[in-house]
Amino acid sequence: MKEKILKYIENNFPTLTSDLYLRFELGDPYKNGTEERINQVVTRVTTLFEEVFKPDDFIYLYIKDWDVTEGVMFGNNTPEYLYDLLNKQNIEEETFFDLDEDYDEVTGQTIEVKNEYKVKFVYSELKSVPYQEILEGIGNYEQGREPSIGQSVYFISTDKDIIFHMYDDRGCDVFGLNKDTLVPYYHKFRKWILDYNRIEIDDAFEEGLFNYYETTEEKEKRLRENRLKVKETKINLSQDNTCHITHALAIPNECAEECINEIGGTGFNIAIDNKNSECTNIKATKTEALALVDYQTELMSLYSKKYKGEYIGWSVKEAF
Repeated sequence: MKEKILKYIENNFPTLTSDLYLRFELGDPYKNGTEERINQVVTRVTTLFEEVFKPDDFIYLYIKDWDVTEGVMFGNNTPEYLYDLLNKQNIEEETFFDLDEDYDEVTGQTIEVKNEYKVKFVYSELKSVPYQEILEGIGNYEQGREPSIGQSVYFISTDKDIIFHMYDDRGCDVFGLNKDTLVPYYHKFRKWILDYNRIEIDDAFEEGLFNYYETTEEKEKRLRENRLKVKETKINLSQDNTCHITHALAIPNECAEECINEIGGTGFNIAIDNKNSECTNIKATKTEALALVDYQTELMSLYSKKYKGEYIGWSVKEAF
């Protein structure tokens, strides 16, 4: 079993990733540790997973395990929980090494560090895999909840050429080799796509903001204005800086409906501020760290450009 899946990975997903992917947002905008966040994470990731895989699918589980007995952040890891869930499965194992570098302050030399980890392999019909408990356990890990799963778990379908990886409560990735395989999820769950990666994902699928770009001058001006405005807020970006960030766009009336529909299909909430004989003033709001305002303003400036309007700017209000 392990030889077959390792050969498949080497030939198709050599880093367990691919250039063609979808990244979905799971936990935001809810605060860490809240029931609302956990409930949304579980609902979203299970919905996505069951859209990608069906009960009769045969899948591989590739489990990367560093043999850490305690969670680094919370000390809440229950290291055997995942294997208890899979105790009816045939599990094969292989040992691998990651190479890293460390700096020796005494000698002034860079040292190559070899880190050992184990990979466990399972091959099974999905209906025999307790995937819901696995996904919830991964979501629990950085939220300080038990039972939790600290191992990295990759669900792989060699028939569909898909890898599903939930990295933690923040999000999950769906990697593929064929655009036609992923495009239904791109359309159906477009609102859950992580806005931070939306431009890159749109480019890969040649939709949305594909072929819309800023000039170097436009980008520099936007970032310069962002830095000044963030400074004016006096919000400390080294602490919790979750804010309601609202962007103002003025879009010609003939393009406004299409613009509202497209931005409304993202993670931003849309409101019409006012409308005159020539244009519609749109407000797009997202609750997120102020430290991430740069990517938000890039999105809004490109939507304004696509729909022949003007990006007016942004305002902010602390969320907590």
